[in-house]
Amino acid sequence: MDANMTARKKALTPKESTFARLYVETGNATEAYRQAYDHNGNDATACRGAHDVLHRQTVAAYVANLQAEHRERHKVTVDQLTDQLEKARQVAMDARNAAAAVQAIMGKAKLHGLLVDRTQIEERPYVSFKMVGPMA
Repeated sequence: MDANMTARKKALTPKESTFARLYVETGNATEAYRQAYDHNGNDATACRGAHDVLHRQTVAAYVANLQAEHRERHKVTVDQLTDQLEKARQVAMDARNAAAAVQAIMGKAKLHGLLVDRTQIEERPYVSFKMVGPMA
């Protein structure tokens, strides 16, 4: 771990650090948020909280660094993953398993950034309530 990484890690709170580690391990920001922040509320709140934490500059930098460490440690490259997915697609096609072939194709598309999973977060507009009559 270099000095720059150490400085960034010091800037993180313990919960942010735990969130980043869990996010890298699970790939699921909402689940990482639930665990790191001991959140038992509704899904929308957890999703918003995860988004907010993940987009903090220090957390995003720490996540990127952890992901780079994982890639280096496991020697995983995009080319290797692409080759593996192509082999899986070929096996699926030979077995006449269209669903598995489509999964391999979609995996390649995601890997190369051609397809992105999206989650829609809707914020409720400001609602004003007026008293209609006197309270009893």
